[in-house]
Amino acid sequence: MQQILNRPAIKAEAKSFIGQNARWWKMTLATIAIYLISGGFSIYVNIATVINRDDPSTTVGYSSSVITLLLIPFTIAASGYYLNHIRGFNPEWKSLYKEGIDNYGSYLVTGVLVNVFTFLWSLLFVVPGIIKALSYSQANYVIHDNPRLKGKEAIEISKRMTNGFKGDLFSMYLSFIGWYILVGLTGGILSIYVTPYVETTAAMYYENLKRYSIENGIVAPEAFGIAPVTGGAQGGNGDSQSSYAAGSSYSAPVDSDPYKAVGINPEDTFKPGNPDSDNSDNMKGEN
Repeated sequence: MQQILNRPAIKAEAKSFIGQNARWWKMTLATIAIYLISGGFSIYVNIATVINRDDPSTTVGYSSSVITLLLIPFTIAASGYYLNHIRGFNPEWKSLYKEGIDNYGSYLVTGVLVNVFTFLWSLLFVVPGIIKALSYSQANYVIHDNPRLKGKEAIEISKRMTNGFKGDLFSMYLSFIGWYILVGLTGGILSIYVTPYVETTAAMYYENLKRYSIENGIVAPEAFGIAPVTGGAQGGNGDSQSSYAAGSSYSAPVDSDPYKAVGINPEDTFKPGNPDSDNSDNMKGEN
């Protein structure tokens, strides 16, 4: 059976990609405002809770929840920011916040639905909550690729994409537990590297799942905002192009040196960890 999600290969590609010209630092700077605001409020809530522990009427917790809610569109845009990086677009940091503002409504609805559905399933037991969280895990990327979708549609597409792959996704996230321990031991400082590493790996997983879903008729290309190419389009070198091409928002990925450095063709957004080219022989180990 063909291995669709080759975890060691994908993680190796992700680590190599963010390491080019210290790309991880650029990624961290772009998203740092989001995490500083959300993290800052978490610290504030903890301190305020201790101070007002005898005052059950405190509104600190509610304020934190509101801030977290308002930031949801930007956390989804952050997922799209990492996705645009591996696709070779080299997005500027401000594009993340512009995307969040431009698509605020659809992103907010999608994020709220994902959190509500996950919470409701978690009320039954921990395991169903984890399974559903994995099932909805691709919704952020789906709504980024096609903001015209409704929140429930993005979630439904994510469920179809992850059918049969939730175990692989769980293993991927679990494989970072050592890194998260180090983040805790360093007081969060190491997250400036770990966060781009994890997010880039997750984005590459999405690209592989997206390719598999399209090629096997699980999800139509149009659901991802992809316009079918008619008439057997051919590339400039005479080679046949894919039967689908990106829509107007993200068409024709530009060439980029980082892609050349890791041997990825920017027009093939599904290359990272692609089982068609097994990189396991070149890896010293996974971490």
